[in-house]
Amino acid sequence: MSVLVIDRAGYTITHREVTDEGYLKVPGRVARTGIQQYLASELGLTDRDPNAVVNVYRPPEEVFDAASLDSYDNKDITDDHPDDMVDAASFKEVSVGHAISGGRAEGEYVVVDLLIKDRGAINAVQKGKAELSAGYRAVYEHAPGTTDSGEQYEFVQREIRINHIALVDRARAGREAKLFDKQRGIAMKGQVTLDSKTTIEVEDKSTATLIQKTIDSLRKEVDDANAAAQAAKDEAEKEKAKADKLEEDMEEEKKKASDAAIATKVEGVMSAMDKARKLAGDDFTCDSYDVLEIRRAALAKVRPKVDWAAKDAAYVQAAWDMETEKTQEERDEEKAKESQDRLSKDLRDRYVGDGGEMKGTTAYNEWLSGGKA
Repeated sequence: MSVLVIDRAGYTITHREVTDEGYLKVPGRVARTGIQQYLASELGLTDRDPNAVVNVYRPPEEVFDAASLDSYDNKDITDDHPDDMVDAASFKEVSVGHAISGGRAEGEYVVVDLLIKDRGAINAVQKGKAELSAGYRAVYEHAPGTTDSGEQYEFVQREIRINHIALVDRARAGREAKLFDKQRGIAMKGQVTLDSKTTIEVEDKSTATLIQKTIDSLRKEVDDANAAAQAAKDEAEKEKAKADKLEEDMEEEKKKASDAAIATKVEGVMSAMDKARKLAGDDFTCDSYDVLEIRRAALAKVRPKVDWAAKDAAYVQAAWDMETEKTQEERDEEKAKESQDRLSKDLRDRYVGDGGEMKGTTAYNEWLSGGKA
């Protein structure tokens, strides 16, 4: 990109000479090599804050390039910078003299011999207006790098071509040497952009830059704090989600456990009823759903002489295991024995008296032969 810029450098008067015509002839330092700092707005950059400071490197081979040094010769001197480039249409209004030599290298500076002709400008110099600022066009190459002294830069200035040299009240050396006085509507005042996007004007650019940097730094701290708070909130939400999921899982497990327990109880009741019917008969019923009570009821039907309600659970369990483990053949034998025992009892009751005598032989014989008593 090609941009019109203005450089400043305080010039050192090696000698002053007044010509016969009253002109002031004097050499001056008008430019230097090294890192120069510009505001983004001065370089026409739109990808960042207009008050952002941009480091530009002016390499010696460009500052002292023969074509660049030659471009100083015969360039107009102006009292302060004009609003635009000096040309045939404007020089009569703005010129107060001209350079009478090309540029030459002295250390890191470019020195030019000047001839100031205008009486008002000469009087201003005599009163102390002795700073110089060069106005020129240059190409800015985006080529980030670091100088030998360790200074970083973003752009390299090339093809420097001088348009005019201005007398100014104050030149800013060092880091602020490249700040402008006047140039195409760009004033020395700076602007600061607030959080509300409102722009306020500050008299001095360097002060505006410092204020803007402070605001940006504080804004970044606030943004970082907000980001940290949001991250903490997000983490808390994640932990809460995990806790809720764990609680849901626990409830689900409780439900499963409850369902499993119910299923196990039902299975146990059904198993007990099935075994009870096998043990006490298919017509066995029980109003209780307690396995222990079902077993007591079934055992009571099988062994009615035992007071099962008075027996503890261990006794009932042992008796239950013993009865349910018997084979069908064993149960049939027991039933047959019970039948014989009942028959014997009936015979004793009918045909044997309390003294052991037979109550009736005829009746007994009839009974033996299959008759009726």
